[in-house]
This record gives sequence, C-alpha cells and structure tokens, in this order.
Amino acid sequence: MTPIPPTRRGACPAFLAPMETGDGLILRLVPSDGRLSPVQLRGLADAARRLGNGMMEVTARGSLQVRGLTAETVPLLQDAVVALGITPRLGLAVDVSPLGGMDPTEIADGHPLAAAIIAGAQPLAGKLGPKVSVVVEGGGAVSLAAQKADVRLVAAWPGHWALTIGNGPARVLSEGDAVAEALAALASIAALGRAARATDLPGCGGRARVAEAAPPLGRIPLADGTLAFGFGLPFGAGDAAQFEALAEAAEATGARDLRPAPERTLLATGLSPAGVDAFAARIAALGCITAANDSRAAVAACAGAPACASAHIPARALAPVLAQAFAPLLDGTVSLHLSACTKGCAHPAPTTLAFVGMDGGAALVHDGPASGAARPVRPAADLPAAVASLAATLAARRNPGETTRALLARLDLAGLWAGTATTDGPEKTT
Repeated sequence: MTPIPPTRRGACPAFLAPMETGDGLILRLVPSDGRLSPVQLRGLADAARRLGNGMMEVTARGSLQVRGLTAETVPLLQDAVVALGITPRLGLAVDVSPLGGMDPTEIADGHPLAAAIIAGAQPLAGKLGPKVSVVVEGGGAVSLAAQKADVRLVAAWPGHWALTIGNGPARVLSEGDAVAEALAALASIAALGRAARATDLPGCGGRARVAEAAPPLGRIPLADGTLAFGFGLPFGAGDAAQFEALAEAAEATGARDLRPAPERTLLATGLSPAGVDAFAARIAALGCITAANDSRAAVAACAGAPACASAHIPARALAPVLAQAFAPLLDGTVSLHLSACTKGCAHPAPTTLAFVGMDGGAALVHDGPASGAARPVRPAADLPAAVASLAATLAARRNPGETTRALLARLDLAGLWAGTATTDGPEKTT
C-alpha cells in the first residue's frame, strides 16, 4: 500500500491559478514577450523572498515558478509582477523558441505564426483544458523537440510548416493552411470538453513519439552580431539571492535581457564577445551549469520532499548525489530522472534511468516514464548509498568501447537495484 498516493491533477500551476503543494502555493509565470530585463528579474526575486519562501524554478518548458506562497500573498505577487512591467502569458500556451527572430540558423521565426494561432483561438477561451498546448519550432539553436504538444508545427522550409496533431502523422502545409488546420484542431479538442486532448481526436492517438533535446548551453551567435549565453541553475532551482545575483551579472556585463528557455535553462542575450566571457565567469562562480559535459545537466529532478505533498523522497536533495555518482557513465547516450512520485513532473517523457519515489522509497525504471515504476523499492534512507553502489557496479561491468546505453540493455537492472544480482550475472540476453 502506497502511503502517499501521487495526486494526478488535471492542470499545472498557472499565473491566475496557483497550485497548492507541500510548501504552499506555486505560481507559474511565462512573460508574454519571453524576456525579463535584469531589473525585472531582480524585482521578481525580491517579491519571491518577501511573499513566498524565496525559492524559484525554471521548468522544462521554460516557465518561471515562485514557490511557498499563501492565499494572501498570491495577489500581492501578481500585483508585483504587473508593477514590474511584466505581462504574463494567459490562456492558451503557445511555445516558441526564446531566440525566434534573432537566431541566424533558424528556418523561420515562429512568432508570426504563433501570434496568428493565439488570435484565432480567442473564441475558444475557457473551452480548452489548461494543459492543452501548441509548440511552434522554427529550428535553430534552441530545440523544442522534447516538449509535449497537442498541436506541433515545425518549420520545413520558409513559408511551409509540418503540422502534427497529437500523435498523428505530420503534414507539410503552407503557413496560412497550417494556421487554419491548427485552429480547426483546437476547436475539435474544445468540442470534446475541457478534459480532452489532441490524442482523443480520431487518428491522433497511438504511441507518442518521444524526443530528447539538448539544453541550449554556452555561446550562441545572434543575427545582430551580439551573443547569447545559455546556462542553467542546478536542477532548475535557486533561491531569491541566486536570481538576484544572476540579474546583477547580466547588468554588469551588458546583457540586454534574460530569457527562460527549455530544459530548465536561461539565455542572456545581447552580449559582446568580452561581455559574454565576463558573464560566463560570473555565473560559473555562482555554481551555474554552463556546458553540456556538466553531469548535473543530464539529471532532471523535481522538488521532492518536503516541498511536494506527493513526494516519497527528497528528489532535488538527492540529485547532486546521482549526478556525481553517474558522471563517469554519462557518455551522451543516457538521461537520468529523479522523480519523488510516479507523476514524473520534472520529465514526463521516458528517460534511460528513472529513480521514482513510491512506498516510502524509490524504484528503478529503465527506458520508461516515472509512471512505469514498480517494485523492488529501496528504502529512502538507503538511497544515497544505493545510487552510488549501482553506479560503481555499472562502471565496473562496462566493456571497453561499450556505451552506457548498451551496457544497461544487457544487465539485470532490477536485480542490481534490489541487490539480488551478482557481479557475474544474470544478464539479459540480447
């Protein structure tokens, strides 16, 4: 019997609909123009400290979250956001690359198409469920491939977009036809009720196509001759002081703005070559992730206990242990997930290895989502040692030249996690 059943909610926290969890209410903010000036980020961090518990997060979809709010402080934070000149995105979620229109490597700027969909979907306000979303991928340095979407539009060539509804087939259409078809799909979803998703439409169900996307880290040249610099806070979270320090670093080095981006990252834009070096040095000193070879970049982790009411394990506290233990095995063929319950909020898609909270401990899932967790379960108190032991065993058993993914495919991982497999076997047959 699971003592803390995961609460499957039909929505995520939003600006006008915060969600309650273990450490209070969470408010999610997406700036409508996708950017925050250093002054705005500093002001938001100050409001998070005064009105919440000071913790802020960048989500996998590039949203900002403020934690630890109360029913009394939520409207005060909302007022503070507006007073800072930040216009929050409301209604239908339409995600576009934060560098759209600035990235010289993109096929097309997705903003005009996104704006047409937002305008056309206005009559559907209140009829679509809060989790219905649209992703517009123009190509370029920032990938949105890992973001789930009810309607996805991917630039095929200038003026033409590949449209996918739910898990249906992709069709390449002119931009005008793509907008019309996207709006028709959204209207069909709305007609089925607020609980409906695109996968409920005829021909749009079936098996989801899962994609991985590398976080946009490091220098990115921009069309105007300046540079962007992508970075992340460890496991997507930091306190108000860290966000204030980021704002100060951006201001001191000449950054134009800071943009929340996919895979729990932020992009500082408008930097000169000298400015980008200075910015990178300052945020590295703050403990930020600045390169793909940082083992922390391979680990997705939710807040976990005690911040989340559904949590069985302190996922974010365990994340550094996991990153350090598995660092020698992170060869680019694997991804890791620490989920405090089977909801898998930090990474809904499958990962190579997921350590999932259940029954007061953690189960191990190989090549699957957190929702696929099953026994055996290691007790929560044993997890740091269990994770380190598993990583050491895997490293010892890897053959020369063998990828970590291939290694995992041939081993009895359930037995290793339970402590019943020996170092000589059994192994899966391939």
